[in-house]
This record gives sequence, structure tokens and C-alpha cells, in this order.
Amino acid sequence: MKKLLFMLICMFITIPTMASAHTHLSSSNPKEGQIVTEELKEITLDYAGTIEKLSTMKLLKDGVEISLSQILVQDKQLIGTLSAPLENGSYIIEWNIVGDDGHPITGKITFTVQIEQINKEKETETVQPKVEENKQENEQQDKVETQTENQTVDQPSTNTVTTIITVLLFAILVLGLVLLFKKKRK
Repeated sequence: MKKLLFMLICMFITIPTMASAHTHLSSSNPKEGQIVTEELKEITLDYAGTIEKLSTMKLLKDGVEISLSQILVQDKQLIGTLSAPLENGSYIIEWNIVGDDGHPITGKITFTVQIEQINKEKETETVQPKVEENKQENEQQDKVETQTENQTVDQPSTNTVTTIITVLLFAILVLGLVLLFKKKRK
């Protein structure tokens, strides 16, 4: 009986850690919702665990893929080198990795490029009223906050599903063991 109890405790401790052991994105440059104001030469995605060489990424602007001159996998990093400077606008990085455990994982990162024009262009343009600038900044902030909220909402649901599956598997195991012991006693 003590051996059985010990085995159940070990399984209860190890099953949840195995179920949530998938590699996840820990940081990136550019970050989710970031407004890039300087020229970007490289996109760097850092993961919590080692990723396989099959991992890749795409850069999209308005649904059109922007070519990357090189995509490099280094241990826990996926690095994409840009072939040309990015124009102002909204971009999406779609990444597909294979974790160290062999599971494919995908994700998206949205960011905006807003690089100021050359001084000559600034001199020729008329100065826009402050009200219009503030309106544009507020719209950008609202967009970033909405995207951040959406990303935050997605993450807990994955953990909840994993926890529910783990609890159900454990309950089935315990029920099976109880039925097994009842049969042996008869």
C-alpha cells in the first residue's frame, strides 16, 4: 500500500510538469505592440527552451511577405536578418518553431514602424496641429493596449486546458486503481 501511495504521489507531481514543459516565447525584439522609431536590422525571438533547426519565421506587411535575407537558429534564439530597411507601417511576425521535445509551436507578434523622415522632408512639410498628433498617438496607444490584452487573455486559457486535462487523467487513474483493488478483494 505504501508503494502504491508513493507511486501516486510521484505521478501527481510529474504529470503536470510534463504537460506544461513546452517551449514558449520569453522575449522578442521588436516586442508585441512596440512602435519602432529607429531602423531595424534584425528580428530576434528568444525562447525559454532550446529550439530545433526546422524553426522559421515570416515577416508580413498588409498580408504580403517581406523577404528576410537570413533566418538563423541559435540554441534558444530565432534570428531573422532584414534584407532592406522597413517602411513605416504595421507588421506581423509569424513564427513556427519545433521545441526540444518535438512539439510544433506557432505564434504572432505585431509591431509598428514609425521612423521620422529626413530633415529636408520635414522642412518642406507643413506643421500639423498638436490636436491631430495627439489623436494619432491615442489611437496607437489604444491599438497597442487592445493587442496586449488579447495576447494576455490567450495565455491563461492554454494553462487552464492543460490543468483540466491533467486533473481528468489523474481522476481516471485513481478510479481505475480503486476498481482494481475492489476486484482483488472479492
